[in-house]
Formats: sequence, C-alpha cells, structure tokens
Amino acid sequence: MSAHESTWTLRRLHVGELPALEAARVREHAETCEACGAQLRSFSATQAAFEAEVPFERFEAGVERTVERQARAAKEPVTRAAWVRPLKAVAASVFVLVLALPLLYRDGVGTVQPPVMGNRMKGGAGAELRIGGGAEPQRVASLDAPEALRPGERVRLGYTPETHRYVAALSVDVWGEVTPLYPESGDSLAVEPGAGTHWLPESVEFTGVGAERVVLVLTDAPVSMEALSDAARKSFEAAGRNVTLMAPLDVAGEQAQWILLKP
Repeated sequence: MSAHESTWTLRRLHVGELPALEAARVREHAETCEACGAQLRSFSATQAAFEAEVPFERFEAGVERTVERQARAAKEPVTRAAWVRPLKAVAASVFVLVLALPLLYRDGVGTVQPPVMGNRMKGGAGAELRIGGGAEPQRVASLDAPEALRPGERVRLGYTPETHRYVAALSVDVWGEVTPLYPESGDSLAVEPGAGTHWLPESVEFTGVGAERVVLVLTDAPVSMEALSDAARKSFEAAGRNVTLMAPLDVAGEQAQWILLKP
C-alpha cells in the first residue's frame, strides 16, 4: 500500500496548484485511499460552506451600473470601481495584504480556510476582505503579499467595529485616482448595531489594470469622504506617487489597507 499524501499536497490539489501530471497521480491515489479521499472531500465541504455565506450574484441593476461605469472608465485615463449588488446583504471575507497594522491572524499560503476572524486592529476592532464572483472558487488569500485578482472577481468588505461608531472605505489606483466606495459621497456610515462582524452591502469590481489600494477606516466621529479622499491623495503624493508605498491616511481612528493587483 502506498504512503498517504500529505495534507499540504491534498490541499494544493484541491485549489488547483499542482502541475497536471502530479495532480493526476494524487487524484488517482485519493480515489483508492480512504483516508486521503476523505480529507480531500472535507476540503470541498469546507469550501462549499465557506462560499454559501457570501453569495456574489448580481442584480440586474448592479449589472447596468457596472456596464455604465466601465464605459466611462474606457473613455478616461483613470480607473473607477464598478459596483455589483449581491443577492443577499450577508457575507464573510477573505484577506489580502494589510499594511501598517499589527497582524494577529495569518492564514497559511495557498490554503483554503473556513470563515475566520479578520485582521485585528488596536482595541479589538477588525477589517476583512473576501474575493469571489469569478470563475474560481471564493478564497482566503495570503496576508504576506499583494493579491492578484482574476477576471470577473469582486470583493466584499467586512468590519468589526468594537467601540468605533463609523465606517468608510475608498480605493486608490496606480494613477492616484481616489474612488470613494462606502459611501460614495457625504459622511462615513454609521456602523451596524450589535457585536461581531458586519458586512458592507455591495461587492465591488475594479476596472483597469495594475495595483489598487483599498482602505477601510473605522472612526469614533463621522468623517466626510471628501476629507478621506484628500488624505489619500496626500499619502499618494508623499509616497512618490507609488500606490504600493502609501502610508496610512492621516485621519483619526483605525484603518486597514489591502493591495489588489488587477488583471
């Protein structure tokens, strides 16, 4: 009887990271090995449960909004964020790189995890980002490097406010174009009541190519999106107009930042 495959090898098979010949060999082994087959099936069950919590389906209005924004983006030398409203306003999340904040949770590279707690800020607040909606399964990304988006993928943002009362999010592209995400204008949103993680109600699809920095801010008092956008532009300029080197925004409260690499 052949030796069992390692958990790491089986997990790589599940997420499609093995070369074709090795994948065929491991799959054949798992079909005849009860222990390896059971472990491989458990990964699929976990993934199914993980995805069931965050539907990324589009409403027709969301599609029209996406098409309209993409058409505008094609006429401009800047990148805009296209919005897509999901079927349900519930979600879990996936993390990418978080900068300038202590990381108390680190997912293993290349693994698929069930819904987990997010990146913790000072005082217990947290921020989360999940990727899904494309041809590939939803996934938890490594925290150790920028996350490459695949065509058609969108993101959802979640937050654990703790004592903070307001939340806002924006993005900055490689040209320094700032796009308010939540809300699109006015003051930051009042956080949802109750303990635990809450989810911002729409998924976002980013157009264009290159890096996009996503920033989520939790504050004790409302702050205008104009002020947040101005702080983001100043941070971009101070970083030598390099979006990957931006420092945290000079605003009160706590923030998490992710780097996404658009296809």
